[in-house]
Amino acid sequence: MRILRINDSVLCVVTGPIGTNSYVIDAEPSVVIDPGYGIGAFVQKPCIVLLTHGHFDHICGLKELQVKKLYISEHDASWLVDPSLNLSLCFKERFVFDHEVEYLPENFTVGKFDFKVYRTPGHTPGSVMFKTGGIIFSGDTIFLDSIGRTDLPGGDETAMRKTLTLVKKLLSSLKPNELVLPGHGEIGTVEEVLRNNLFLREEER
Repeated sequence: MRILRINDSVLCVVTGPIGTNSYVIDAEPSVVIDPGYGIGAFVQKPCIVLLTHGHFDHICGLKELQVKKLYISEHDASWLVDPSLNLSLCFKERFVFDHEVEYLPENFTVGKFDFKVYRTPGHTPGSVMFKTGGIIFSGDTIFLDSIGRTDLPGGDETAMRKTLTLVKKLLSSLKPNELVLPGHGEIGTVEEVLRNNLFLREEER
C-alpha cells in the first residue's frame, strides 16, 4: 500500500486489489472517493463517500467504512448490488453493498469543499469526474496517459469518444498547474495530462 500526500487536505491511498487510487479529503465529515481494500485503516469515523463509478476495485472498501452518506450516479447505482456488473465475480467474490444511496447532483458542498460533477460515460454508463478547488478526481475516465477501458460490461466506445471531447474542452479551460487525480496510476497537472494523454491529443486532429 502506497500513501501520497497531495496537499494539506487530500491524501491518496493506493489500495487493493489492483492498485486503485482512493482519496481521503480532510473535511467535516471526511470525504472518501473510491474506497478500495485497506481504506478503513485511514478513516475510522463516519464519512461521506463519493464514487466515480461502480466497479469492484473502487467500491470494495465500502464495508470497512462507517458510511454516513453515499453518492453515486443513478446509472451505476444498481452496480453496488450486482456482482456481475461490479465485476467482483472476476475477483472470485460476490460483492454486494446494500446501502441507501443518493444520486449525484450537479453541485454539492461538504464542509468547506464545493464539488462540481461532470458526467463522463464510456468506461461505465454512470462514470463521473469530480472537481473541487484546483483538483479534478477523474476516476477511470482518464489517466495521465490513457483512458478507462470500454470493453467491459457497460462500456461504450462511442460514449467515451464524446466524453473525451468534453474532457479536452474542460481541461483546456483550466489553469495548467491544476491537478488531475485519476483512479489508477500517477497523478499529473492539467498541462501534463494534455501533453501526455494520447487519446486527448487525438481530439486535436
